[in-house]
Amino acid sequence: MQATISGVTALFVPGCSGGPSQSEADDGAAHAEGDEGAPGDDGGVADVAEGGACQPACSVGTKTIALPFSMYPQLRNAGGSALHKALGYSDPSCHLDTIIVVQPSAGMYVAFSAGCPHQCCTVSFNATHAEFVCPCHGSTFDLGGQVRSGPAPNGLQALSACADECGVYVTLP
Repeated sequence: MQATISGVTALFVPGCSGGPSQSEADDGAAHAEGDEGAPGDDGGVADVAEGGACQPACSVGTKTIALPFSMYPQLRNAGGSALHKALGYSDPSCHLDTIIVVQPSAGMYVAFSAGCPHQCCTVSFNATHAEFVCPCHGSTFDLGGQVRSGPAPNGLQALSACADECGVYVTLP
């Protein structure tokens, strides 16, 4: 089942273990930024937590970036976020290539340009307040990427995100 939030697609796969197992959740994977790498570093195939190759269930195309859970374990947990350099991507406000991917609640994934439209600082995710925050001048953005408080003149560019047991896939415009 797919749901769309302000132009962002989140994939909910019944019976598919896109989120952490109870033992993984108990281990408390970090909510820090992930390693930045090139798009499709893993060729769209990642290791499943139980071992062995993982075949993506999400649609993967030439403009799709794979963020496998093996490289971004923080995305397995609600509240987890990761920054990723998306080579070939340029956001419309800042012309930066960095995106931010977040699992704000269990099974829901969102992705945005990470450049704050005010002065192009890189935003982070505050899981406690469920919002994106610009560290430079304090702009905040909701889970739809819309401005909650300025000085940002407009919201973050939304990107399509899909998740399955392998990882999260972001489709660039």
